[in-house]
Amino acid sequence: MFTLRTTSAALVAAGLVAAAPAQSRLQILHASDLEGGVNAIGDAPNFTAVVEGLEADASANGTASILLSAGDNYIPGPFFSAAGDFSMRATFRSVLGNPDAREAVGRADVAIMNLMGVDASAVGNHEFDAGTSVMEDIIGPDIRDSNGDQILDQPRWLGSDFPYLSANLDFSGDSNIGGFFTSQILPSTEFAGSLNDLAAAAGKPKIAPATIIERGTERYGVVGATTQLVASITSPGGVTVIGGDGNDMAILAGVLQPTIDALTSAGIDKIILVSHLQQIALEEQLIGLLEDVDVVIAGGSGTILADADDRLRNGDVASGTYPIETTDLNGNPALIVSTRGQYSYVGRLVVDFDGAGNVIPSSVSTSESGIFATDDQGVIDLFGDLTTPFLAGTDANLVQELTGALRTVVLAKDSNIFGRTDVYLEGRRGAVRTQETNLGNLTADANLAIAQSFDPTVAVSLKNGGGIRASIGSIDSITGALLPPQGNPEAGKLVGEVSQLDIENTLRFNNGLVLITLTRAQLKQVLEHAVAGVAPGSTPGSFAQVGGVSFSYDPTRSVGDRVRTAGILERDTGFPFFVFDGTVIGSEPIRIVTLDFLAGGGDGYPYPDFVAANPGFANRVDLETAGLADGVATFTDAGSEQDALAEYLFAEHASMPFDAADGSIFQDLRIQDRSLRRDLVIAYVLRSVFF
Repeated sequence: MFTLRTTSAALVAAGLVAAAPAQSRLQILHASDLEGGVNAIGDAPNFTAVVEGLEADASANGTASILLSAGDNYIPGPFFSAAGDFSMRATFRSVLGNPDAREAVGRADVAIMNLMGVDASAVGNHEFDAGTSVMEDIIGPDIRDSNGDQILDQPRWLGSDFPYLSANLDFSGDSNIGGFFTSQILPSTEFAGSLNDLAAAAGKPKIAPATIIERGTERYGVVGATTQLVASITSPGGVTVIGGDGNDMAILAGVLQPTIDALTSAGIDKIILVSHLQQIALEEQLIGLLEDVDVVIAGGSGTILADADDRLRNGDVASGTYPIETTDLNGNPALIVSTRGQYSYVGRLVVDFDGAGNVIPSSVSTSESGIFATDDQGVIDLFGDLTTPFLAGTDANLVQELTGALRTVVLAKDSNIFGRTDVYLEGRRGAVRTQETNLGNLTADANLAIAQSFDPTVAVSLKNGGGIRASIGSIDSITGALLPPQGNPEAGKLVGEVSQLDIENTLRFNNGLVLITLTRAQLKQVLEHAVAGVAPGSTPGSFAQVGGVSFSYDPTRSVGDRVRTAGILERDTGFPFFVFDGTVIGSEPIRIVTLDFLAGGGDGYPYPDFVAANPGFANRVDLETAGLADGVATFTDAGSEQDALAEYLFAEHASMPFDAADGSIFQDLRIQDRSLRRDLVIAYVLRSVFF
């Protein structure tokens, strides 16, 4: 007796069994926190070239490709503002092929994304930084009736060609952008306007909970998620968080799952989450609470995931392997990917899906997937030279034309010099949000100086590390050494000089300065909040940078009971110590200078409660409206933090360079982590006050 062996293909051909769904292969190109700063002038064209190169490679291999962002696509700063300069009008018209195009802040960032063909993006927190009225001008269409005949015929701007996605934000309460939201899950192409149909373009939605990206016969569902802290860290207007405003992944999963289910009910079995939660640990927690999500594009944390084949840019260090392999709620495989922002890397995940739509982790190859640096070497690695990718007709060429015009606007600012530094001023996210840095000290001291010029009783300066957006300096391309700012011969700027451009680039939000009087117990509460978010792997924007004060804390203790010793570094403020062994001591009030963002409750700081409880005692004064005289810096309002830094640099370091190199966390004296080193607050305060 023997058994006749028949192949599966033969059985399918004979109609005896149904064919199993075929595997499919997809290339996901991704980015997060593009946040165009000064470096974007060179990096954005390179980024676009790398995208085009990787898309061409996928096409040659018959692999479908999509391009996604995890949010924070723009941020206030020189690059953002330069797009609103009148001189940009001709360039916008040229690169967009629109003779009616108009300039406006932030539009260059979205124009770049449109040119490179982004398919969808999460809504990040920085999209709201300039307010929802500005967001309306950036992502929404601006099409006018030029002659009063009720016909829309002047398309000044078509807005984003891609959907902004968030399933956990409610846009209905905002009059500026609420009308751009649709609850329908539409194909991604339905969000792009066309110059050929202006009436339709004027009514295009721009925001949705999810979208569908079609590639041939395959459909991919993309769902968006935004940090639940958005109300406390930016200016979302009437936009609110669904399910509460604290980091609670169980609640967030419950909000997102119905949107995911709507996609699967429509027969879409390949689901990608573009998620802007700011800490990759939250994405890792969230995926285990969701069903049917295959890939998570994590945003907001700047976490670099890389594999052994990836070349990192100088100064960068990977925090984990690309991709993170995990599982969803049902135990099905899932992948998490992340890159550093500011156009510095293109993430590339090439992955197979099985017949049921599940990712196959073993299909991910380090030779294909990973992160691709967008410096000149990264472009050369793909194309062999720096000419081919920027030839006429390429997206990279158009982006280069756009950023070249922005460069002209920005160049004028780099010629306006205020001071000098012999050292790299540390403003990178992983530093300013976790420890004292020399740039944090410098700008906190600048705020204190301008405050004391108005009110000599001000003794303490406190700002949030999250408000420092970039270092002032450069990184050696060969050795990785940290260097002072590069010279700019075209602008007449010498090595080590600090310009208006440097100041605007690092202090992009340009918060106003506010004076408030606190009790000693209230100041301890403020310091407790400043270190409440400290945890392994976290980079909380609320972490403080300070002047006029030294304090120690123990992050192993409970939140609210971490500050152990604290003292004032200024003379004539009464007893200098106000916390000893975790207990408040002394009775004299302390006048401080902080940022108006924090004074209004930003990053969760408790100042509004203090002012409301006793407004006369708190005596809040906003320096931007206090009548401060203009000094040497006239490019921004007196009483703003950019102005304070410019004036301080000119007064203290116009001829004598700043020379305090950034030290390790073991050397910090203003903010001392007692879990890592000895508490030297008492010695430092006494030395500062009496010697």
